[in-house]
Amino acid sequence: MPRFNHTTENMKTKTLLGFFLLSLMTFCISACQDDAEIILFSGSELIDETGTCTNTISSTVLYLNGWEAENIGIANGKGGYSAQSSDETIVTATVNDNRLWLSSHGKKGKVTVTVSDKDGNYVTLPVTVSYGVLTFTCLDQPEFQVSRPSEDMLLLDAEEDLQKKVNAVMAFYSFINKGDICVLRPDDVYRLSEEGEGGKFTYKTQDEQILAEGTYRIEWASLAGKQKKAFVFTYKGENDVEKQHTFFNFSPYLGTQSLTRERGPITTAWLEDVSDSPYLEDVLPADRTVVYWVDTMIFSLSAEDL
Repeated sequence: MPRFNHTTENMKTKTLLGFFLLSLMTFCISACQDDAEIILFSGSELIDETGTCTNTISSTVLYLNGWEAENIGIANGKGGYSAQSSDETIVTATVNDNRLWLSSHGKKGKVTVTVSDKDGNYVTLPVTVSYGVLTFTCLDQPEFQVSRPSEDMLLLDAEEDLQKKVNAVMAFYSFINKGDICVLRPDDVYRLSEEGEGGKFTYKTQDEQILAEGTYRIEWASLAGKQKKAFVFTYKGENDVEKQHTFFNFSPYLGTQSLTRERGPITTAWLEDVSDSPYLEDVLPADRTVVYWVDTMIFSLSAEDL
């Protein structure tokens, strides 16, 4: 009877097992490489490290008022990238040096851009094209604040009797209510608060009833004897009579809304100097100022409804 060589058989078994594992690893690596997932990202370099905020994107918006094109990075594919838009009358897509270039053509709409590599891997990017708007919602019922000029601009007055008289007579003036919405559509989303800039506005109730539509312009105006940048709203009132309101907003974020699409919501106040209102005749002392104070919530730049 031949003797069974355990050593030889064990070596054969280990060799076969090692070959099997090596083949499995090769297959897995090959499969991973064949199915490489293309990644799209904003900025100049991909940020995708553990513990950091990634800059990968899954959709984007182009704004017809100042942000008509975008340059997006491509990573993790096999190279040889190409891009195709589902509707080139709205957006065209090209690839140059591993960068996806999107360009709009003055038409609102939605498209899907497909980015492919040389091995057939692909990723889709939904793109919305519209006008960029800023939306303000009135948080509380606006108030009239009696103030006196100071070096810092305004100092709230503590005279309760005077404040009560002002509240009573100015009740006829109040035209903004809690929950009302004002939508600004700037001419240029990159210059939201620069002097001479402006755009269109819509003022409406929570249930979408339009109360006023018109234009706004950013100009210098006087508040408590000091020149400040203000938003001057102009619209047609009853009987087509032109009306105008000048509001001041000192939020440092308002001018930077176009720089990021993630900023907001932010609480900010709008002030209108109403000291010269005829309702305040014989009520307001000469050394006092009354401002119409409106607290609002501003949301980040977004696309106007299509």
